[in-house]
Amino acid sequence: MKSDPALTAALIEGFSATANEVVPWFLEQMPPAYFRDTDQRTRQAHLRAIIAARADERPLRLVVKTDDDASWTFFNEGDRPGLLAELLLQIPKDAALRSAKVHSAQDGSLVLDTFRFGEAPRFDPSDAALAQKRTEVLELATKQGMTGDELEAIGRHFEACTHDYLESVTPERICLHYGLCRAVEDTDHTAIELSAEPHLEGRVRVNVAAGNARPPVLFERLCNYFGHHQYDIRRAYLDVFDDGRGGTISILGFVLADDGRLSGSEKGFATLRRDLQRLRWLNHEAIELAYEKADTLDMVQAELAVALSHVVHAHLARDDHFTFSRERLLTWIGRNVDFVARLTQLFADRFAPTSPLDEQAFKARLKELHEEIDTRVREASVRRALHAMTATVEGTLRTNIHLPRRYGLALRLDPELVVSDADTRPRPYGVFFVTGRGFDAFHVRFRDIARGGVRVVRPRGPEQYAVESRRLYDEVYDLASAQQLKNKDIPEGGSKAVILASPEREIEACVRAFTDGVLDLITPTAREHIVDRLGAEELIFLGPDENISPALIEWIAARAQYRGYPLANAFMSSKPGAGINHKEYGVTSEGVNVFLEEALRHAGIDPRKQRFSVKLTGGPDGDVAGNELLILFREYGDKAVVVGLADGSGSAEDPDGLDHQELTRLVKAEAPIADFAPDKLGPRGRVVPLDAPDGIALRNTLHNRIVADAFIPAGGRPATIHSGNWRDYLDAEGRPSSPLIVEGANLFVTPDARNALSEHGTLIIKDSSANKCGVICSSYEICASMLLSPEELMAHKERFVEEVLAKLRLLARREASLLLREYTLSKGELLPALSVRLSRTIARVNDAILDGFDRIAEAAPDTVARLVREHMPPLLVELAADRLDRLPSAYRAGIVAASLSTRLVYREGLSYAEALPEAELGALALSYLAREDRCAQLAAAVRAAGVEDADEISRLLMEGGPRVDLHS
Repeated sequence: MKSDPALTAALIEGFSATANEVVPWFLEQMPPAYFRDTDQRTRQAHLRAIIAARADERPLRLVVKTDDDASWTFFNEGDRPGLLAELLLQIPKDAALRSAKVHSAQDGSLVLDTFRFGEAPRFDPSDAALAQKRTEVLELATKQGMTGDELEAIGRHFEACTHDYLESVTPERICLHYGLCRAVEDTDHTAIELSAEPHLEGRVRVNVAAGNARPPVLFERLCNYFGHHQYDIRRAYLDVFDDGRGGTISILGFVLADDGRLSGSEKGFATLRRDLQRLRWLNHEAIELAYEKADTLDMVQAELAVALSHVVHAHLARDDHFTFSRERLLTWIGRNVDFVARLTQLFADRFAPTSPLDEQAFKARLKELHEEIDTRVREASVRRALHAMTATVEGTLRTNIHLPRRYGLALRLDPELVVSDADTRPRPYGVFFVTGRGFDAFHVRFRDIARGGVRVVRPRGPEQYAVESRRLYDEVYDLASAQQLKNKDIPEGGSKAVILASPEREIEACVRAFTDGVLDLITPTAREHIVDRLGAEELIFLGPDENISPALIEWIAARAQYRGYPLANAFMSSKPGAGINHKEYGVTSEGVNVFLEEALRHAGIDPRKQRFSVKLTGGPDGDVAGNELLILFREYGDKAVVVGLADGSGSAEDPDGLDHQELTRLVKAEAPIADFAPDKLGPRGRVVPLDAPDGIALRNTLHNRIVADAFIPAGGRPATIHSGNWRDYLDAEGRPSSPLIVEGANLFVTPDARNALSEHGTLIIKDSSANKCGVICSSYEICASMLLSPEELMAHKERFVEEVLAKLRLLARREASLLLREYTLSKGELLPALSVRLSRTIARVNDAILDGFDRIAEAAPDTVARLVREHMPPLLVELAADRLDRLPSAYRAGIVAASLSTRLVYREGLSYAEALPEAELGALALSYLAREDRCAQLAAAVRAAGVEDADEISRLLMEGGPRVDLHS
C-alpha cells in the first residue's frame, strides 16, 4: 500500500487539534524572558517537540539537541526542587558550557532547560539592533551616575559579550551584570545580590558572580543547594564572560519560589548570602555533612567540623591509620553531631570579631565538653578523636572563619597539637593549616623568620590520595626540618608548605586558596575580622617547589601586594621579573654540582680530566635535573657520561652514555625524557615511556639497576629509597650500584636507608647539604626585595645574579670541603650524620648569638653593620648602603648570627665549635672575628715585607692564627 489518505487525514487532524490546544497555552504560560531568550526558529522546534509528545499522549520528558550538539534543551512536565541539579549530571562534562537558561511555565506544568556549549559570536557593531541596545545601555549607565572611564569600561564590557546574550538581555540586566563583573574582576571572589521580585509576589531573585570558576560545577553546586533546601527554581540562567585578562567571570541568576523563609526574614537572606559566598570553596565532605545534618549543623559549622577532623587525622593516623581514617572520623562526627555542633559553636564564639568569648567562659565550656566525652562516649578510639578535636579548638590561635571573603579555612595552630606524646622530635615554631575545596595544606616553620618552598602533591587516584593524606603533616615536618638543617648560611630558619590536592582538583585553585588563607592570618588589613590569640606579628616567606609554575609565582607575589602584606615583594621568591627564577638560572643545581665535583675528587676521580658516569631521577624538563645536565656538559664536556635518567614520563638508559645534544634539546624545550629521539640512542640504549608494558617497572627501578659512578636524585617522591627496599640498590655481591649519591631532591632516601647504604660503602651527600643553594638564592633575592625597588633590581639583574651564583658556589664548596675533611678524619662516622652534625653545630652557635644579639648590637654596632654588608652581594651594598635599616630587626640579627656562626664552624671544624661552652658562644664568636681581622693584618704585613715563603706563612696564619690567638 503506497498511501492511506484516511490515515494521513486522521494524523493531521490529531496534530492540528493538539497544536490548537498547545500553542495558545504555550504563548500565554511561558514567561516573557523565554521569548526574549529564544529565537523564533528555536521556539518552533520546542513547540513541535511538545505537540508531538502531547499528540502521542507520552510524558513530556525528552531532550532536543542541535545537529552540532552546541545546544541541548531538556523538557520536563512540572517543576520540583532538585530537578535542575539532576539535569546537570546529564550534560557533557568535556564541553565548555557558555550559557544556560531555565524557564518554567507560569502554571508550573512545564520546565525548559537549555544549555549552550562552545564559542559564540561576539557583538557585531554592524547589527543595527545591537548597536541601538549599546546606546541604550550607555544612556542608562549615565542616568545611574557613570561617567568618563566607567562609561568606556561598560562599553568595552558590552562589546566583549556574545551576540545571543546581548540579544536576549535587557539594558537594565546588562548594567547589573556589569556591576557584578566589576565586583569580582581580577579575583576569584564571589559576589551575591539578593532581592525580592517587585512584580512577582512569592519570588526571590538571586544573582551570583564568580571570578575564574568552572561554570558547570558552580551551577551544579548552586542547584544542589537550592534543591536540598527545597527552594523551587522557577527561572535560571548562566552566562560566561571573558575578563580580558585571560580569565573568566560567570554570572548565574535564579528566580526562586519563596515560601517566606527568605523575603520575610533578614536572617534568611543573611544565611543564604553567607552560604552562597562559601559554596564554591567548600570541600564536598563539608557540603554533604551540612546537608545530612542540616537540623544541627549549618554550612560553616560543617566546614569547621571537617577541618577539625582533618587536623586530627594528620597526627592520629600516624599511630593507626585504619582506626583514624578520614572516613571513620566523619562517621563519628555524624554519630556525635550534637556534641560537634556545640564544639564548633564554641570555636565560632571564641573568635567572634565583635564580641569574642572571654577566656574564663571558654575554659568552662571546654571543660564541660571534655567531661561529656568521658561520660557519654564508650569507644576509646572515638573518645580519643573527640578529645583531639576539642584540643584543636583550644590550640587554635588565629582563624579566618569570620572573614566574609575567604577561599579556604585557615588555622594558626599551637605546634603541640600535631605532636604525639611519644614524639621526641624538635618542636616547630609555628604551624598553619589551610583546607578548602579539594585540598589540605600545612605550613611548618622552625624559627620566627624562616624560609622554604611550597609544593603541591596531587595523587593520581583516591587510594594514593588516602596514603598521602595520612602522611601529609609528617612530610611537611620532615621537609621543614631538612630545610632547617639546610638554612645554615642564611638569616632565616627552615620552613615548608605542602598542599595535598585531590586528583580531580585544579592545582592553581588550590594554591590560590592556600595563599589567600595564609595571608588572611598575617596581613594587618584583615585583622578587623580576626581575633588574635597568638599576640605576635608573623612574617612568612615562601618559595617555589614542585608544581608551582611561573604564573603561580607571579600570582602569589601580586596577591601579597593586593592584600597589603607589609613585605609584599619578599613574600614569594623566584619571581620571573624582579627575582631569580630557580629553573631559569639553575641555582639549586649549581650547588649540587659543587658537591658532586668535590665528592668525585674525594673518591679519586678528577671530573675535569677523567670520564665519569652519572644516573639521575628527575626529567630534563625539571628544575634540578634539567639544569644539572646543562652544568655537567658546561663544566666537564664529554667527560660526563649520563647513563640513565627517569622521570614521570618514563626512562632512558644507555651504558655508553645518552647523547648530550639530544638531552640539551629536551632541557631547552622543557620536554620529558620520553621525548628522547630514538635515532639519537646508541646501539645499547633504549627509551621506555611510562605507558609501555614494562614502563612503570623500568622507571621505578632505574636508580637501582643502572651502574654509575654517581647517582643524583634530582626529582621523585620522598622516601623512594627506604628501610624496606634499600637492598635493591645493591648488586648480587652487596656493592652499591653507584658508590656516590648526591641528593639533589629532598628526602629521596630515608634516614635509616641512608645509614644502611653508607655502611655498605655508599658515600651520601645529604639533601640538607647538597641542595642548599636554592634557598640561599631565595634569601638573597628577598634581601634585594626589601632594599631595592623592582625597577632598580631589573636594571642590574644580570650582575646581581652573577654575584649570587658566585656566593652560592663559594658556600657550597666551603661546606663540601669541611664535610669531606671531617669524614676523612673521623673514625667511622657516616657522612649523612656529619652533615646533620654540622647543621646542628652551626644552629647551636647561631642560637647563642641570637640570644645575646641585643648586647652585641649595643657593644659593637659597627661590627653588626659590617657583617650585614659582608653578607650581601656587592651590588646591594653599592645601591642600598643607606637603606640597610629597612631590614626587619629580626632579619638583621639573623644575618649577624648566620655570618658569625658559619665563619667559626667552617674554618675551625665541628669538634672545636662543639666543645665551646654554651654560655660563651656568642661572645667567643664575636671575639673570633676580631682575631681573624688581626691575623689578616699580620698576613698582609708578611706579604708586604717580601719575606721568603710569604704566601705559605700568610695561609698558615689565616688557617690557624685566629683560634690560637683567641685562646692564648
